[in-house]
Amino acid sequence: MKYDDFASLIQLGVGLNVGTAVLQLYAEIGLQPIVRTLDRIKRLAKDNTTVHDQCGEELDLIEGQFEVFRIRLFNQYRFSLIINAVAALALVAILIFISFAAESEISPELGVLFSALAILPAPVTLGVLWRNASTALTPLKNSASALQEKALATSAS
Repeated sequence: MKYDDFASLIQLGVGLNVGTAVLQLYAEIGLQPIVRTLDRIKRLAKDNTTVHDQCGEELDLIEGQFEVFRIRLFNQYRFSLIINAVAALALVAILIFISFAAESEISPELGVLFSALAILPAPVTLGVLWRNASTALTPLKNSASALQEKALATSAS
């Protein structure tokens, strides 16, 4: 095997790691259901004083917990972005090296290392971020849904 055999794989790795900026889409898309639920509860509470009296404190608590979650998610996202940026820069350096040593032989171990560096950082950081966010968000979604049901039942009374 030669270094040149790994050029496309390394380019793919650069793209994957730089592309992790799409992780921010989780914050935009994945959080919308709870945002909409909280907005519906606020509208019900605004229009009905009984709903406000019975659900207002719990709504404030859930909103506070949600804001803490968003801050933590942003910090985790920023950390993931740093890891992937470092990996992308390392891969760019490898690409530069490969361009000079394209016809040189490469050891199998170095080939495995290049492959791992190209493929693993982006999906691993995405998976960790997704799992952490989903784990933290599930109880908030459940609380918001339960509060929405309570608000709907109260407004119907």
